[in-house]
Amino acid sequence: MRLVRQALADGRSVAVDNTNPSPEEWRPLVAAGHAHGARVVACWFPPDLAGSLRRNAARTGRDRVPDVGVHATLKRLRRPSPADGFDAVYDVRFDGRGGFDVRPAGRAGA
Repeated sequence: MRLVRQALADGRSVAVDNTNPSPEEWRPLVAAGHAHGARVVACWFPPDLAGSLRRNAARTGRDRVPDVGVHATLKRLRRPSPADGFDAVYDVRFDGRGGFDVRPAGRAGA
């Protein structure tokens, strides 16, 4: 959070690439962004337990999360919404070609 706040204070854009599964985790980030006048956006990756476990199994060393951790995070996972203070929420899915399909949340086909 210290680095996020410093970057925002310096007028830089910030992207937090982390699983923040619930309002308890994302609330401080939303507050920090708004405190510095930033637009706060959430990206929702619908859960894919089988895919997550498969990708995680390919990791080695400290990069691999114990399977119990993946399951525990899934239990806490909540879909963000503008009611949580986000200025925008996007749905993100794999596009089947190695990239992503990103659409505003709630759009048809998302």
